[in-house]
Amino acid sequence: MSVRLPTGRRIGVQFGLAAALGIIGLLVFSPLGLGGLGGGAAFGLGLFLGALLGVLPWAVARDRRAPARTGGGAPRGKGERKTVYVGNLAFKASRDELRELFEPYGEVHSVRIMTDRATRKPRGFGFVEMDPAGADAAIDALNGQEFLGRTLKVNIGKERPEKEPRKEP
Repeated sequence: MSVRLPTGRRIGVQFGLAAALGIIGLLVFSPLGLGGLGGGAAFGLGLFLGALLGVLPWAVARDRRAPARTGGGAPRGKGERKTVYVGNLAFKASRDELRELFEPYGEVHSVRIMTDRATRKPRGFGFVEMDPAGADAAIDALNGQEFLGRTLKVNIGKERPEKEPRKEP
C-alpha cells in the first residue's frame, strides 16, 4: 500500500512505519543494553518489527475491503445476488428513493448511485443489488417506467472488465 503525496511522489506506508519503529527500537533498546544489543542491532530489530507490523494489518484489511465483483447474478457471500443496472436516473434521485422503488420486488442488499469523481455530482445511473428472483421481477416491472420525471432503463448489470494495473511512473 502506498500513499500519493502532493508532490506526486509515492512513499510506502510500511516503510514509514518500519523506519519509525526502527528509530523507537534504537532509542529503547540501546540505552537498556538488552542482551548486548548495539545501536545497529536495535535499529535492525526495530525495522524488522516495523516491517512485520506494517504489512500484516494492511494484508488483513485488504482482504476484508475487496468486494467480489458481481454482475448478472454471480453468487456472493450468503446466497445469490444479482446486480441490476438502473439508467436514465433523475439527478435528484436518492439511494433511499431507489431502494423504496425496488423493495416491493424483493430483498434489496445494496444501492449505489454513481457520481463523477471530480464534481461528485450524480452521473444519471446506478446499481441495485438484490436477490435473483426479485431482480428479474424488478427488471420486468420497472424497465420503461417513469420515476421522478425520467423513463428508467432497467436491466441486468454487466460485470466490469478487469482493468490493467497502472504502471508506476
